[in-house]
Amino acid sequence: MKNELFTSVAEALSEAHQNAFGHRPLLDAYETLAIAQPQFGDIGSNIAMQVASTHGMSPLEVAQKLIEGMGENDLIESVDSVAPGFINIRLRSQSLLSPVTKIAHHWEEYVRALHTLGAGQTVAMDYSHPNIGKPMGVHHLLSTIIGDSVKRILLSTGHTVIADNFLGDIGTQFGKLIWAVKQWGSEADIEQDPITELQKLYVRFHIEADGDVALDDAGREEYRKLEDGDKENRALWHKIVQWSKAEIQPLYDELGVSFDYMHGESFYEDKMAPIIQQGIELGLFVESQGALVCLSDKPDDPPAIIRKADGATLYITRDLARIKYWEDTWQPDMMLVIVDIAQNFAQRQLYSVAKKLQLSDAELTQVNFGRMRFVDGAMSTRKGNILLLKDLIAEVKQRSLVLAQEKSHGLSQTELGELARVMGVGALKYNILSQNRLSDITFSWDTMLSLEGNSAPYVMYTAVRAHSLLSKAAGAPESRDGNVLESALGEQVERELALWIAAYSSHLSLAAREYRPHTLANYLYTLSQKYNSLYGSLPILDAAEPDRTVRLQLAAAVHAVLVHGLGCLGIDVPNKM
Repeated sequence: MKNELFTSVAEALSEAHQNAFGHRPLLDAYETLAIAQPQFGDIGSNIAMQVASTHGMSPLEVAQKLIEGMGENDLIESVDSVAPGFINIRLRSQSLLSPVTKIAHHWEEYVRALHTLGAGQTVAMDYSHPNIGKPMGVHHLLSTIIGDSVKRILLSTGHTVIADNFLGDIGTQFGKLIWAVKQWGSEADIEQDPITELQKLYVRFHIEADGDVALDDAGREEYRKLEDGDKENRALWHKIVQWSKAEIQPLYDELGVSFDYMHGESFYEDKMAPIIQQGIELGLFVESQGALVCLSDKPDDPPAIIRKADGATLYITRDLARIKYWEDTWQPDMMLVIVDIAQNFAQRQLYSVAKKLQLSDAELTQVNFGRMRFVDGAMSTRKGNILLLKDLIAEVKQRSLVLAQEKSHGLSQTELGELARVMGVGALKYNILSQNRLSDITFSWDTMLSLEGNSAPYVMYTAVRAHSLLSKAAGAPESRDGNVLESALGEQVERELALWIAAYSSHLSLAAREYRPHTLANYLYTLSQKYNSLYGSLPILDAAEPDRTVRLQLAAAVHAVLVHGLGCLGIDVPNKM
């Protein structure tokens, strides 16, 4: 959804080009627009510089022609040009306030317009996908939080979204874990603290396997028996899955993350054989050293191994079955997988095979993210050196409680506890989502819980501040007569805030198109900065009319956008701070 003001200005420029040169420009005038530097106006355009060569004129000459062709305009107050050919536009106050008024007083209508962006589009997506039998660590945060935010952004723009958590509940690691439980474990001890005990056994297996290669063979044999339906291994595996889910769900609840389905890899066990047979019949899957593979079209790429020489299936086999199941069940327009950038090749290989098999007509997309960086370096579940997610959540809530006790006054203990929960989880999410997912994500306590700078507490506080102001004023008053408002927005800080409010739909739309929550997070931060600049420099409740009315409408629009935008990031806004 394009910026409403930019769309109107772009149309005015296109009409001016028609008047000046007898035809509309050959480019999209909207793409030439940007919010102008304050000293030049509200919106700037470099359209004259882009079309000058077409007309055999200098950019400044074209700019002047376009200004002359624009004539009188209800939208625009004034327009001028500066070298080397920029066109600077100052909007009428009523035009600038129109989107503000719509958001402040007609929010439901505004949201319905947002929903048209993805209407009719169905998206099936997988994110989080932890491994059963292991604790959820900090490294699971990125897929979980980024995926949940992408889902929320898509939902807010009208997409139909189906979230299916592809749990890692099958694979050779379960043979190793089953062997360890049989040899060293006690089910009574495991039931007391399932994940802790299972992790100890898993780590012990790998430590001892370093000095005894026969252990790996024993683990593979237990997995083969599991796949073949051995009753004892099946029963033990089922217990491991249930134990793990019982520990995982409370973490999702703490994070406010949910799924429509949790179809683990085991769900696709009976769905792989038809795909394997299809690949063989089409001549796509061929034998190589006993294994079944799909050769790559690129000579330098290794083949995709579909089935190992011992008959065991692999992750890609189950992933192919997942794609076919999604297609047969939901017929989505897009399939998204939120996955570590280290899986880039594996995902490309998967999609290549899926397309050869013609499993789906959907757009197959991998939404990659970088690694989370810590001072202690890489973590490994094999050696047990892992920062547990439940410990991190507890830590951020405790730090948030200390911050709330220091900075918040007049709150009860119950209110402080709730603020600590909302602020802590929000800060954890925002720290991830405000960074470009394609880069490595830096974990920083100082940045995360700062009340200044690009952080959840700062944006939350801005929303709470706007809400408090509106409560004192008993809400935002209805818009005054347009002629009266022409004298409003006399301060530059007001105009900049109004322009930024109007830009919400375009930033949300961009975040949805590119699956980049940081686009939205950074927009919310800038909006907060601009509102706080107004709040700190101009009277609002004590201002004379029409300034009081306009500034309260700006506050109402800011509050609505911040609450909605943070909601798209999976972040709640506290009632008090």
